[in-house]
Amino acid sequence: MTSQSADQLLVRAAQGDEEALENFYNQHHQQVYNWTRLRVRDAHLAEDLAQEVWLKVAQKAQHYQAGTNVTAWLYTVTNNTVIDYLRAQGRRPNEVLHADLLQLDQPRADLTPHECAEREQLAQAVQTQLGKLRANQRDCLRLRFFEGLTPAEIGQIMGKSPGAVRVLTVRSLAKFVAGLPTGDSSAKLIEELLTVVSGRAKVVGVRVTTTGRTTVERDEHATTH
Repeated sequence: MTSQSADQLLVRAAQGDEEALENFYNQHHQQVYNWTRLRVRDAHLAEDLAQEVWLKVAQKAQHYQAGTNVTAWLYTVTNNTVIDYLRAQGRRPNEVLHADLLQLDQPRADLTPHECAEREQLAQAVQTQLGKLRANQRDCLRLRFFEGLTPAEIGQIMGKSPGAVRVLTVRSLAKFVAGLPTGDSSAKLIEELLTVVSGRAKVVGVRVTTTGRTTVERDEHATTH
C-alpha cells in the first residue's frame, strides 16, 4: 500500500476500512501515549489511557470529515479521555502535572549530595510553579517543551495563531521561571527551556535533544504565515 496522509487514512477509516485505521494507529500510537504520559505520572496508567483513546478513535472515525485538522482532532480525543478519567477519580483535570518528567529528583551517581539536594528543591519548585499557571499556560508549555510541537502545530490544537502561541509561551515561561530557586540546576533548566523557545530542541529529562534543521525551518515557515 502506498503511503497516505493521516487525513486520507481517517477518511478511509470513516468508510469502514479497518486497514486504514490500523495504519493510522501505527503512525500515531506513540504520539498518543506521549500525550497521556504527560498528563499522568504512572506509565502503566498512561498506556491504559492511550488504549482507551484508540477505542474512542475507532468509534469516532466514522464521523470524521475530510479536511479536519488531524493533530487537533486526535489531541482533543486524547485530552477528553484523560479529563474524563481524572474527573471520575475525583481529581481536577489540571491537577496532574509533569514535574517528575524532568527527573530532577532522580538519584544519579555523578552528582554530589549538594547537587542532589539542589535538584530535589528545584523539582518541588517546578511542581509549585506549574500549579500557579492557568490550564492553557500549562498546556502550551507542555506541548512546546515536552512534546516538541511547533507554534503552528500548537496553534492548531489550541485554536490560536502561531504568533499568539509564541506570546503565550513567553508569558507562561516568564511566570513559570519567576519562582524557581537560584542555583546551577535552575540556571541550566532555564537555559534549556529558552533553547526550546528558539525552536531548536525539546526537553527530554533534564536535558534537551536537538531536533535539527527541520524543526527550525518549520518554525521559520510558521513565522511567515
